[in-house]
Amino acid sequence: MRLSDSANDPLATVAEQYRAEFGPFVLKNLFSLSADAILATNAEGIICEANPRATKLFGYERDELVGMSIDGLIPERMRGRHPAHRENYHAHPRERQMGIAMELLGLRKDGSEFPVDVMLRPMQTDSGPIVLSFVRDVTEQRAAQDALRSKDLQIRSIVDSVRDCAIYMLDREGNVVTWNAGGEHIKGYTAEEILGLHFSRFFTQEDIDRNRPAELMRLAAERENMEDEGWRVRKDGTHFWANSVLTVIRNPAGEVTGYAKVTRDFTARRLAEIELREAGQATQQLADALEVRVAERTRQLEVTVKELLDKNREVEAYSRIVTNNLREKEVLLREVYHRVKNNLQVVKSLLKMGARTLPDSEGRNAIETAVQRVQVMATVHERLYQQKGDLSVLSLSAYLGDVIEGAISANSERAGQIELELNTEDIPLTLDLAIPFGLLANELVSNCLKHGFPNGRKGKISISVARIPGAARVMVKDNGVGLREDFDATRGNSMGLKLAASLAHQLGGKLEFSNCDGCCVQADLARLVEQEVVGKAERAK
Repeated sequence: MRLSDSANDPLATVAEQYRAEFGPFVLKNLFSLSADAILATNAEGIICEANPRATKLFGYERDELVGMSIDGLIPERMRGRHPAHRENYHAHPRERQMGIAMELLGLRKDGSEFPVDVMLRPMQTDSGPIVLSFVRDVTEQRAAQDALRSKDLQIRSIVDSVRDCAIYMLDREGNVVTWNAGGEHIKGYTAEEILGLHFSRFFTQEDIDRNRPAELMRLAAERENMEDEGWRVRKDGTHFWANSVLTVIRNPAGEVTGYAKVTRDFTARRLAEIELREAGQATQQLADALEVRVAERTRQLEVTVKELLDKNREVEAYSRIVTNNLREKEVLLREVYHRVKNNLQVVKSLLKMGARTLPDSEGRNAIETAVQRVQVMATVHERLYQQKGDLSVLSLSAYLGDVIEGAISANSERAGQIELELNTEDIPLTLDLAIPFGLLANELVSNCLKHGFPNGRKGKISISVARIPGAARVMVKDNGVGLREDFDATRGNSMGLKLAASLAHQLGGKLEFSNCDGCCVQADLARLVEQEVVGKAERAK
């Protein structure tokens, strides 16, 4: 039996009867209940039928729509080309969407416009061909699209404005598809130069040879994102240290469609790390060398101490203590300062004994002056010996007070003759600067006492030490008789003035003399603050 032979097929007969009876009912209900507006138009564009959704969407009654030209539902500015489009469609009828890539607008009865999507479907009826237009209000979709487009533009604007990060997209093969200002700033390529090229050109030849770009894409696909650091290559061939994050992009089906890449230039940080590591190695080498030198010096000191043990029982007993504590630097330093101070005291005593055998003369005065200078040097070592904590520096204010008291005691004719005003900042002094500074202060104060207050004249000496930019300003003033009118420090034959000038030069300064109700001597000593900075740096190590 043939399926097409409905006369002999009961099932076919039933099917035809069903279509004849219920087909119109189904079509009628689909037409009436459709969520889309449906308009049936003839070849001239006259509306033949409209469903309830169409009347609601356009604001017309059905009777108003039927017989109306479809052009009446289009904004007037868009009607000019519509007849030509309609004729073209009737010449080539097929089911298709109307105005693809165009923004279509509908016109309501009240004159308001709204965006629409239109699907056209040709039909053949007993009365001739008609076109069904399925019209959907896409106001909400367009608003959402506009919002999304605006957000995309904002994001794109933000990305394009970033200059310290290269932010760009790759397709699934690794070709660059977007570019920003940061990419041009960091890598040197403009968008016209890089778009469409593979991102492997940013890698060194070594990384390319070991297929590093493909490996990063594979790892990103496995882990969703991959962070990496390494040397990369700019357009001009220079290298920079890059920190980059490669993130995979997937479609709703989970398939890889591309990658997002963010790259930052960490060259400065990398170079700082290398420099720090090299500095650490250099410091370690210096420490090792210093340890060898300390060990050698320790061995030399052991030999010296052993020789001293043969000279004196007291030295022998003391040397045993020092030998047992050679590893403690503080004990060793204190012993050195103590011994130097004692030796200077011996020299001082010998000079005093020699001076007593001489009559009052320039020779005796010279020896007594030398005694005072030796006392200044001995004071340094005595201070260091008695000092607790760091033995490498002295407190300027305390040390200067000892020096000045010694100078006044040695040069005053009677007690209470001189009133002393001392105003100093507490600047740390290392041993190599403490001795010349103490000698300089001693010479300046002794000069005030000898020449500013003759015949036991009472008076006042003011001494100040203060930091200034790049130096420490030392000022010694007295209210004595002042300087002679013809005084010239550069032409004088005084041993004390020559020594003071030499000491000031050694400390990075120059003596300046002036009259100010007495004598005023000022010197800006640069080395005092230089050694302070170096001392802090060394202690920080």
